[in-house]
Amino acid sequence: MPFTLFELATTLGVVFGLFIGHFVLIAGAFYLGFWVLGRRRLAPRRIQQQPLRAARPRKEFAFSVLSIGLFSVMLTGLWVFDHYGLTRIYWDVADYGWTWFFASILVMALIHDSYYYWAHRFMHHPRVFRRVHKLHHEFHNPTPWASYAFHPWEAIVEVAWVLPVALLLPIHPGAFAAYIVILTVLNVISHLGYETYPSWIARWFITSTHHNLHHTRAKGHFMLYFNIWDRIMGTNQHDYEAMIETINARARAARGQTPTEPPRGEVHVTRI
Repeated sequence: MPFTLFELATTLGVVFGLFIGHFVLIAGAFYLGFWVLGRRRLAPRRIQQQPLRAARPRKEFAFSVLSIGLFSVMLTGLWVFDHYGLTRIYWDVADYGWTWFFASILVMALIHDSYYYWAHRFMHHPRVFRRVHKLHHEFHNPTPWASYAFHPWEAIVEVAWVLPVALLLPIHPGAFAAYIVILTVLNVISHLGYETYPSWIARWFITSTHHNLHHTRAKGHFMLYFNIWDRIMGTNQHDYEAMIETINARARAARGQTPTEPPRGEVHVTRI
């Protein structure tokens, strides 16, 4: 049975409302906590101590809203595909059990992480970068509002992995929704501009410093969650882990504790 225009519009509105709603809550909470209320107290944990360019949260937010709008259109299209039985999306948890429900979230993360690494490297090809990815790199000093601040073409690349996954793997909408929330939280942390993780995490997982270095230097650090492909392919910055040690030492010194590592410099912005 075909959809009516009202049904499509209603579905799009619901998808967009849920997506933008959870993004505003999560990004807003981190922005308020770190950039507003904790601006002075957490200053030692600011990754860029002397940024060459000021943060631009309003422009970040505007482009994030645009990207979320495009995501919502594409996710609504996926729902239409499912309506005609063209996906493996299922609606009853009992069909595959709770074990697969939670395991599928991890599977999506691993697939998305690998896809993102290679898609991200592709977008750094000089011809592609200028037309697709350069806009995101204009936010040299990113805030949580930059998490989805993409050029429209990049927004399409960012979400393209969802369709083949829905066609090939049984995915419950609830598991996918949970994954999107997790994605947003970790993406916001990547764009936080403040480092809160201990240095040992840097070896295996992506931190705010990891992605901040990508914004400031415009090379390397292409991963989304796990520091796997960057390590395998040698695309980690040589001073990445040392930068986190420096930030943690600076924070300890600000609290009156003896730092275990001496300062090793700050992040320097590479103009694009």
